[in-house]
Amino acid sequence: MSADKVFERILSWASEDSHRGRLARAFQSNLGDSPELQAKRIGLLSIYLEREAHSKRGLSLI
Repeated sequence: MSADKVFERILSWASEDSHRGRLARAFQSNLGDSPELQAKRIGLLSIYLEREAHSKRGLSLI
């Protein structure tokens, strides 16, 4: 999956009323204006992306 597709997928979660939705909104708005916080957010969001890839949805990370 290309980087553009990854970010598109992550930002699609912003409308959700969930933990990953809140993370996506914070990432999108750069809440706190901190590179360290952004790195932590993208790390957590990548875990959600990996879980989705391994779930029955069959999202391909390649």
